Amino acid sequence: MNIIKKIVLGAGTLLVLWIGGFGIFALNAMFSAPQAEADTTDAIVVLTGGQNRVEEGLKLFANGRASHLFISGVFKDVTRREILALWTGDHALPPCCITLGYEATTTAQNAQETRAWIQKHDYSSIRIVTGDYHMTRSKMELGHALPGIYIFAHPVRQNDLRRISPRYWKLLFSEYHKSLYRRVRLLFTARPALDETE
Repeated sequence: MNIIKKIVLGAGTLLVLWIGGFGIFALNAMFSAPQAEADTTDAIVVLTGGQNRVEEGLKLFANGRASHLFISGVFKDVTRREILALWTGDHALPPCCITLGYEATTTAQNAQETRAWIQKHDYSSIRIVTGDYHMTRSKMELGHALPGIYIFAHPVRQNDLRRISPRYWKLLFSEYHKSLYRRVRLLFTARPALDETE
């Protein structure tokens, strides 16, 4: 009987931790805000996959928040001209230094694609632009792939995702479990120095 009680107590504890963890995760996403929004970084890194991300990256770039803009995970058939056409702001975009990455299709691949790009530049800080629900896992992946690089979080709220919509909560629920899984995996993944080749 003692063994059964211990099993039930252990399962109950895990359930409480799981529910509490999701609550904290959801609150962090819902009430997240851009980190040090007025500060500049060496580069802006946009992770594609959701509404408003590229547009927000272009806005930050046009406003002088970094000297280089890197957009990771661009679809193969999307051209540079199509990306630039998304900018409709009053300030003109800088004449150079927008790089498109076409290799990544997952968040882990975004991190590796960004790592390969960062290795070609002498940068020490980046600003990540991605969805608010996606920021925790993105920062975790990039933080692991880019040791020594200071990372500013710039979460984006998508117009097509209302906080009370089932779709938003489904995304949060999915991201919570993906983040838990990747956190465990990264604990057992070597973290090479940035100047080391893969």
